[in-house]
Amino acid sequence: MAYFAAKIAMSMTFSTLVILSLFALGFAFGGVHLAFFEALRLLATLVVGSLPFCAMGLAMGYFCGPNSATSIINLFYIPLSFCSGLWVPLMFLPKLLQRLAHLLPPYHLAQLALGIVGAGQHESNWVHWEVLIGFTLIALGIARIGAQRDEGKMYG
Repeated sequence: MAYFAAKIAMSMTFSTLVILSLFALGFAFGGVHLAFFEALRLLATLVVGSLPFCAMGLAMGYFCGPNSATSIINLFYIPLSFCSGLWVPLMFLPKLLQRLAHLLPPYHLAQLALGIVGAGQHESNWVHWEVLIGFTLIALGIARIGAQRDEGKMYG
């Protein structure tokens, strides 16, 4: 369990650095104006919200191997992002994808973040957090299965 926690902590640390870099670019060059506490709340939401995706990466890493994990993760994450409305507003996607988006974790994290800046769909934050927590638990469960499988190979 300590190994999992260390991997997740490192992933979330990297996520924090990426988010802070994007904040700096947005404030410096993008004309972004947020109150300090609003920016802090957004940062916290995005960092905590990165946990499901860190867990997904950990799970895929166990099953894909280190050489192919990045490519395979992109095969999953890019369509997940597109179908969640991150690249194209949901209203421009086909009806099927609009309905599918509500089942996908990136949609829920985006809605939490957009809600902080006043641009969300005004849905319950609890529903968004529940989906993200559920996805995290599933991904961690899959990662644990992969870790046990690998442990059996090393010491079996």
